[in-house]
Amino acid sequence: MCEPEVEDAYRESGALVHTLALRSLGSVEEAEDIVRRVFASAAASGALDSRELLHEAADRITGDLERRVRAKLVALDDAPVGGEAVTDASAVLAEADRILIAAALEGLDADRRTALERALVEGEPRFELARCLGMPEEDLEVLLRDSLLALWTGTRPGEGHASVESLASRALGIRIADGGREHIAQCRECKTAWRSLNDLVGSVARMRVTGAVVPPRDGLWDEVRDAVDAGAPVEVDWRAQARDDAARAQRRRTMVMGVAIVASSLLVALAVALGQAFLEGDRASLVSAQLEDPRSGADAGQAWVEATPEGAEVIVIDGVYREYPDAYLEAWLVIGDEPPISLGQVASAHHEVALPADAVTAVGARIEVTREPWDGDPARTGDVIAAGDLG
Repeated sequence: MCEPEVEDAYRESGALVHTLALRSLGSVEEAEDIVRRVFASAAASGALDSRELLHEAADRITGDLERRVRAKLVALDDAPVGGEAVTDASAVLAEADRILIAAALEGLDADRRTALERALVEGEPRFELARCLGMPEEDLEVLLRDSLLALWTGTRPGEGHASVESLASRALGIRIADGGREHIAQCRECKTAWRSLNDLVGSVARMRVTGAVVPPRDGLWDEVRDAVDAGAPVEVDWRAQARDDAARAQRRRTMVMGVAIVASSLLVALAVALGQAFLEGDRASLVSAQLEDPRSGADAGQAWVEATPEGAEVIVIDGVYREYPDAYLEAWLVIGDEPPISLGQVASAHHEVALPADAVTAVGARIEVTREPWDGDPARTGDVIAAGDLG
């Protein structure tokens, strides 16, 4: 039986999930299927918060987009060769966050919403906006700060830390003189809250054009309720599906190659064998590590060390990493208690770099990927988003 809280969550967030799916997939039928699957899964897990529902929808939308693209590749007789994403999952997540922020803005009172939109979205200078609204600029800054905090859903620092009001003011670029800058620079909790508020300011500022929320048809709730009563659907991970497709394609290519070798002349077979001998074994894997996000324990890719024929070491990092508007990703090699050694900026899902000259070996070391702000400081100050031990 469908619980009342599921129906409440549908009333609150069903239109948001439907809008995200419709904008991403362009099909009413597929969007409604996403709504049914998301709420059936959420009812089983109890994750009925709007943000959780939209991020769950984004993950399922990405999987559906992957299957759509891969089906076209197969139809073109060009089977998928691996499990890496070919769709822009980060764009779907960004759209989900825009929908959430737009809905939150609609929930503010008119004065707060107007102040934020004119100051951040339209970029109106604050002294002009204060004059137009008939208030001192100091009062406008307090209104903007409180409006931003009304939108923010992050974790507030506890007692003894910088006040959330001062952090919000800093994120908005409002001058404050509370002497808390040194504390924030050294405090991970305050720095995390400030970055979250700073990201929210950027997200609101980028919301120049947003489409209207499209509510689902009236009868969809009955279908959602039936889906919830039937239990969470069994979802096939597109990554596993892609790996299976790649394995089948490899077996097919291997069989065709075997037939070709048998049918070809001895000279061609010898050439193939020699070519294979030259191509194989130019790198040997020494150690590997499964990377995890230390904040959530989620899978964050893989890293391994390869040895070249000359005996040098090459560090390889594979993972699905998204770009941030206010930060970049950097890889680090951590050897014991020594200072971390930079392995350069991670600009794609596949990153290879030779072992730095100031390291003897990467075997037994730790790989970390951090999110660093674009502040011109080469020192490591960002949060770790992926880590694993090479052993």
